[in-house]
Amino acid sequence: MKYEIMSGAFIWEDEGLWEHRNHHLVDAFKYVINHRMTLVVGPNNNDDVGVMRSKRFDKKIFEMAKRHFPNWIGFDISRCSYDSELADRILRIKKVAAWKIQKSFNEE
Repeated sequence: MKYEIMSGAFIWEDEGLWEHRNHHLVDAFKYVINHRMTLVVGPNNNDDVGVMRSKRFDKKIFEMAKRHFPNWIGFDISRCSYDSELADRILRIKKVAAWKIQKSFNEE
């Protein structure tokens, strides 16, 4: 599992998204993985989606992608369901990433 900073979400390496050079596919799946993260960490723990993002839009894109790519490993129930242990891990990683980003802005 690794943090995808542009979407603020996580991917598993075996999902194959970032192996492709098609930036349109990657851009579209940012909404999918962001909504999926909401499912994993719980809706009350993913409030930092950002002012330019819509949770409703992310959910619609997630549902559309699931219809078109039902066999994608990223839609496995274990990766789309609340998991308190995984949620804690994700939230800790996000907190450290946010701190590192803020630190890099303050260094200049």
